[in-house]
Amino acid sequence: MQFDEIYRRQAALLVRAIPFVGAETCFALKGGTAINLFVRDMPRLSVDIDLTYLPIAARAQSLQDMGDALRRIADAVEHGIAGARVDLAAISPENRVTKLLVRAKGVQIKIEVTPVTRGCVHEPAAKSVSPRVEDEFGFAEIQVVSFADLYAGKLVAALDRQHPRDLFDVHGLLSNEGIDQVLRKTFIVYVLSHNRPMAELLAPTRRDISAE
Repeated sequence: MQFDEIYRRQAALLVRAIPFVGAETCFALKGGTAINLFVRDMPRLSVDIDLTYLPIAARAQSLQDMGDALRRIADAVEHGIAGARVDLAAISPENRVTKLLVRAKGVQIKIEVTPVTRGCVHEPAAKSVSPRVEDEFGFAEIQVVSFADLYAGKLVAALDRQHPRDLFDVHGLLSNEGIDQVLRKTFIVYVLSHNRPMAELLAPTRRDISAE
């Protein structure tokens, strides 16, 4: 199977899975899939569903509740998508589910929620996929974090990982809306919430990504 065809099948599976994820309103979509399939008109494919857990509660309770929600998603996907199989991945030492691996028709996608940073700065809202995504893969709608939350998280990820896909998404921001005061203040919250020291995150050791 050609590489491009694999990506297209993954994207198709992702769009089919989104309604089952969206039924769990404790989650909101974030990351590259939110940017490239919902905010932008698919400048690149993204094949992971990255989620923010919205309720604010004690860590143990949050992990229990998000794990229960992911188990419901897994069950719904297996019953709702013909031939789909879902594997559950847990974290230690709590042994709570934070990730699903969904397989169907020879491809796999990941559904994952971070157990560390929970909640968001601004209210999320329901969004439907962009016109190009709908034309190619069908309609889907899900709760998505706000524009400021979405790109604040992406800016921090770009600084932290320096991955080409993150830099591509940041380039799209700088070429279009730019960084306004709301995004700047939201970015500060995300920097303060990161597990790395602020000084280290804002002055990273630059990586050579020319071969990636």
